[in-house]
Amino acid sequence: MNSHRERRSLNSRRSFLGGVLTAATALTKITLGKSRERQSLLVPASPSTPRYTQHHISRDGVALHVEDHSTGRPVLLLHGWPDSSHLWRNQIPFLVANGFRAIAPDQRGFGGSDRPEGVAAYSLQNAIADVVGILDALGIDAADIVGHDWGAAAAWLTAIAHPNRVRRLVVLSVPHPRAPQTLRQREMAWYQLFFQFEGIAEAWLQHDNWALFREVLRGNGDIDRYISDLSRPDALRASLNWYRANLAPRLPESPPKLPPVEAPTLGIWSSNDHYLDGERMKMSGQFVKARWRYQQIDDASHWIPMDAPDRLNQLLLEWLN
Repeated sequence: MNSHRERRSLNSRRSFLGGVLTAATALTKITLGKSRERQSLLVPASPSTPRYTQHHISRDGVALHVEDHSTGRPVLLLHGWPDSSHLWRNQIPFLVANGFRAIAPDQRGFGGSDRPEGVAAYSLQNAIADVVGILDALGIDAADIVGHDWGAAAAWLTAIAHPNRVRRLVVLSVPHPRAPQTLRQREMAWYQLFFQFEGIAEAWLQHDNWALFREVLRGNGDIDRYISDLSRPDALRASLNWYRANLAPRLPESPPKLPPVEAPTLGIWSSNDHYLDGERMKMSGQFVKARWRYQQIDDASHWIPMDAPDRLNQLLLEWLN
């Protein structure tokens, strides 16, 4: 390292497991005060989307774009990489029609939310604080949380750090952080190491009309929309910083002791997921103190909300009710 600043940046790139207990204590005490500002705009409804309020919630100088649909029992929908709240377009009308209040933020670095500088800004500790900040700004004591990909990781840790803020939990694709590693998972996670090469990963993913990006996604997801979003200044780097902040290579160490998840939890994995091993999701139940259910959806890619919307919607309705 050439400077103290670089050493400090390296120290921030630790696994999201490290320090989570400290984060849990700190996050329970978080107060937004004057740092929280909210601007709201009522957005007209389209034939497929219910009318919603568009919030811009500022937390520690980072403005988060949040869609707030209808009233009723709140359900917070957290997307992952490289998505935005648009991922939930097939779930939001269904939830609203069944009496729920569907709240879908763009997580920091994605969609209409700010893209703060620096790797450390994308730690899962910040993502958890964003979740708490959104609930506080909207006056919600506790909500059901549904998360996919990085959104699932944030959902797991929010339930661990703030059990009083989570009624029921639904996690898609990503297992509990303590679920034992498998050889298959290590093989599937090659891209996580590739993403660590700052500048190089960005260049290769965009090269030749995003050829490698398209290959990695295997034709799944909203590829054209992703490319449009990630082509904005610093957007691709911001999205990859989630991996750099939380999954940077580190020396072997004992896993932290985490309290069990107290919220009833539904874990969902899809058989055509090329990035995450379903065996780890199956093993996640041992870390849930409350009721646990594992559900496999066949013939769907990693992007369950898009590939199997009807099946997912039915599972959500059964679990959240």
